[in-house]
Amino acid sequence: MMTDERITAYLLNELTEREAEEFEEQCFAQPEWPATELESAEDDLIEAYVRNELTPERRQRFEEHYLTTVARKDRVLLAESFLCVACSAASRKVTWIDRLKTFWSAQAAIPKYATVALVLVLGVVLLIWSMSRQSAPRTFANLSLTIASDNRTLNNSTAPTPKLTLPLGADALRVSLKRPEPAPEGSTYSVQLENVMGPLKTFEIESQDADYIKVVIPADYLTPGQYALKLLRINKDGTKQPINGSYFFDVQ
Repeated sequence: MMTDERITAYLLNELTEREAEEFEEQCFAQPEWPATELESAEDDLIEAYVRNELTPERRQRFEEHYLTTVARKDRVLLAESFLCVACSAASRKVTWIDRLKTFWSAQAAIPKYATVALVLVLGVVLLIWSMSRQSAPRTFANLSLTIASDNRTLNNSTAPTPKLTLPLGADALRVSLKRPEPAPEGSTYSVQLENVMGPLKTFEIESQDADYIKVVIPADYLTPGQYALKLLRINKDGTKQPINGSYFFDVQ
């Protein structure tokens, strides 16, 4: 059953291996992705962490099992930035953000919505900082995948799912996707990475030939769990066509 507590247990790696597999298969098997439920539970977990409302055990598990990618760390950092603006200075240690906010609040000429502007500035600064940390990968692990039906489950899977073990030992994963069908001349592809929490990012392909489409996924996007890659064909006239099926793999 898809409950907030079960989603939280999955994110904190509290489920057994079998329970985690069943949770992942349940998400992938649904005709419509349960994005609202998943994102809401994840947001609540992050808020509980930044507000120091988690138990010591869960706080430790959050830091060990959730804060494992740059994207997740940046998401928590952004939540902490918003909390700094929202909380009163009397409730916690004064920071430079608080002093700046107090200064602006004291100016009669500053509109009342200056705090909102400050939040936007903080978000832009964080985004620029995050982008500046990213660099082109130099080392690669390799994986070759064949497309499978989207309604695959643990019980009807016809072939074992390829597995990767973390740490990856490389900057990125280079995936070779076996073409499901010949493509019209002049067409290309993009590839969407998904996990049980929903779509993560769409990547441009690195190269393509008559047999394979290659895409590079930075290691920061990979944490333990099940993943799916979906192809989107971009035709010569600019129209886009989703390809039925997914390329599945597991990360341990």
